[in-house]
Amino acid sequence: MNTKICLKDAQGRVLQMQNLHTGSQHEFDVEKLKDGVYFVELQLPKGRAITHQFYINH
Repeated sequence: MNTKICLKDAQGRVLQMQNLHTGSQHEFDVEKLKDGVYFVELQLPKGRAITHQFYINH
């Protein structure tokens, strides 16, 4: 089963994407992103997704 994690901006554009592997950790580099609202979306098997909103304020 293939699970992906995406970092998206407020307009829904995918900024970064990674494949998830069981037992591993994943990080996104957000240092160069502008202040604002962003979303992390887990794209799960069978078309399901989980989305979490967060804010960047350097």
